[in-house]
Parts: sequence; C-alpha cells; structure tokens
Amino acid sequence: MKKIKNYYFDAFIELIEYSKNAADYLDHVVNNFNSGISKKQKDEIHIIEHQADIAKHKIQEKLVKEFLPPINRDDILSIIREIDDVTDSIEEVVLRLYMYNVKEIPKSISQYTEIISLCCEALKQLAIEFHLLKRSKKIGILIEKVLEYERDCDVLYSESLRDLFVNEKDATKLLIWSDLYNRLENCCDACGEASLAFETAYMNNL
Repeated sequence: MKKIKNYYFDAFIELIEYSKNAADYLDHVVNNFNSGISKKQKDEIHIIEHQADIAKHKIQEKLVKEFLPPINRDDILSIIREIDDVTDSIEEVVLRLYMYNVKEIPKSISQYTEIISLCCEALKQLAIEFHLLKRSKKIGILIEKVLEYERDCDVLYSESLRDLFVNEKDATKLLIWSDLYNRLENCCDACGEASLAFETAYMNNL
C-alpha cells in the first residue's frame, strides 16, 4: 500500500529516532554503570535532547508558514510536543543519576531501560505506519503495542517501589530512588501519551 509522502510524517519519525537514541543511550549507561554518571555522559545525552529540540523548532517554524498541512495543525503540534516529552523524560533520568551522585543501581533499572527502548521502537513503528493514515490496517495494533509496554512498566514500577519501601532503611536513598523510579516510569508514560496523540490525529482524519 502506497505511503503518503509528506514532510511532517517524516519529521515525526525523525523526532522519535532522537527519542530512541536517547533510550538506547540510557540503556547503555545503565548496563555499563561504573560507580556513577560522568559529566561526559550527562553532556552526551543532552546533545541528543538538544538536537531533538532543534528539529522540533524547525517543524514548528514550517507549520507557521504552512497554508494547508496534511492533517489538523493542532494534531501536528500535539504529536511533536508529546514526542519531545519522551526525549526530555529520558534525559531527565540521566541528569538525576548525575545530580544525585548515584554510585550503585539496583538490577531492576536495566528492566526499565529495556522497556523504554522497546516502547520507543514501537512508537517509531507507529509513526512509520502513520504514513498510510486512513488506509492503514495496523495503526490500532501499534498503538496497543506501545500501551502494552507502558502497562509492563507500570507493573515494574509498583513492584520496585514496594521492594524499595520494604527493604531500604536509608531515608536519603528512599527519596532518591522513589524519584528515579517515578522518572523511569514517566518515560513510558510519555510514550503512551505520544501514541494517543497519533490515535487522536488518526481518528480526526478518518
């Protein structure tokens, strides 16, 4: 089935690729964690986030001048905003690990980062399928895939938070890891919100 060629649909994929790059970087950092996050690592993920911001602003500038966008203007803005939130949320995890000077991490963190990477990949596949728009037979399935990963992350969050409060006696670590677990979950929540923005745009264009 022929895809619709359009700048904005390609731009959605580009933005999600930044999110996926950030997710993969976070996963790499966690799986190669060695007594803390370095300033270099913090700066490297910020470069990804900054590139995503530049791409987002470029889309917004083009949209301002666009006479007849392929889908509703508000839908385009909603999609790029939600994708941007995904990248920002992922960067925030690395930033907090650096700011809190975390020296060791629990094993469950790699489970979070794996789910976040999978969630971003599913979101990318959704954006690719979005090129077909009303002719697509898979958009609903791909949205559900993103939401399935989000639910997996919700379960992991509940279990890891319970384990934290049952076993951790250090008040500072309780505060730090409560925040970090929440921020890790926020990454998948942001993916879920982005998938729902695609769903709204899809429904508005049936």
